[in-house]
Amino acid sequence: MVKTLFNWNAEAAKGTFYSGNIQYILGELGYRVQPYINMSVNFNYTDMDLGGSFEHTKLWLVGPKVDVTFTENLFWSTFVQYNEQMDNMNINMRFQWRYQPVSDIFVVYTDNYFPGSWNSRNRALVLKMTYWLN
Repeated sequence: MVKTLFNWNAEAAKGTFYSGNIQYILGELGYRVQPYINMSVNFNYTDMDLGGSFEHTKLWLVGPKVDVTFTENLFWSTFVQYNEQMDNMNINMRFQWRYQPVSDIFVVYTDNYFPGSWNSRNRALVLKMTYWLN
């Protein structure tokens, strides 16, 4: 198996959708900085025309992501997503400590914004602990 630092995948389709037509392009581009950092961006563009009284819709969904491995037991992940359909910008950060096999402590911060004004819709800070009973 050949491992590469750069990876990608893409898909495009066009066809009928309910009473109309749809076409979309989606994909992901990624790059790994061995052995600690994995960066990627996913994207989805959808052009949908259902005909009749429905509005012709074109939507974007874009999301960069960075994963950092500090040690074999400490991880950090950050994900940002712009969703045109929901008119939302989301930031999600997760810190993970694996204190023993199959047992983790997570600290997660998430924040949702209105694009443009950057007024916060909602935010949360969550602590989660898992423990494997053996």
